[in-house]
Amino acid sequence: MRLRVVMAMAALVAAIAMAACHPRVGDTLETAREVAGGLATRNVIDTTQIEPTQPAPTVPADVQSVLTTLDQLVVAERGSDVEYNRKDWRHWVDADQDCQDARAEVLIEESRSPVSFATDKGCRVTAGEWLGPWSGEVFTDASDVDIDHHVPLGHAHASGGWRWEADRKREYANDLANPPSLQVTSASVNRSKGKKPPDAWRPDNRAGWCRYAADWVDVKARWQLTVTQAEISALKDMLDDCNDDGSWGLSGGPYQ
Repeated sequence: MRLRVVMAMAALVAAIAMAACHPRVGDTLETAREVAGGLATRNVIDTTQIEPTQPAPTVPADVQSVLTTLDQLVVAERGSDVEYNRKDWRHWVDADQDCQDARAEVLIEESRSPVSFATDKGCRVTAGEWLGPWSGEVFTDASDVDIDHHVPLGHAHASGGWRWEADRKREYANDLANPPSLQVTSASVNRSKGKKPPDAWRPDNRAGWCRYAADWVDVKARWQLTVTQAEISALKDMLDDCNDDGSWGLSGGPYQ
């Protein structure tokens, strides 16, 4: 703006100087004003031709919370100095000594109808109603479902868990305090997943991606397990699908 003003003033001064030698001083002064005005006008940017900047997409608060937690996880390559042995991660245990082990506790907690037991003692669950969070299938026979360690034992081992003492491994394998840790899942889906991370396996149905990624991050953070760059990329890719309530899983929302 200052440059435009200086240029206009210079033009005006030059025109006035010329006017001193011109017989029609009045006309010359008017011409000088027009010249100066023209220079100033040509240097003004036409803001009507500039398109307004589009606001950045808003990330839902629940998704942003997951992304923030993900960014705080320790990044490291998977691997261990100790060979994985599933027997070191003892499950299913009956921590409260009520005859219902961790498997039974999860089946009871997640059933959408009252469960049935093998005997009157109420220890082993045989029937109920469970919705597979990744397949959308409904199961009524307990033998058709597994209790899935959402972050598999073998994966937890390779992500830092190999350093844990036996007690902590047992606590992880029977974590009833945190619903995302253990989930009723179709036996076939659970075995297809195995101990694969998100960069090697994800639910076939995209409707489950958002919850799957959010639960994975939750468990990793709770147990201070590491993640790889490939894992982070896969998780963020799934979290990009969190565009509506249905994206949080076939059960209808963040862990239910």
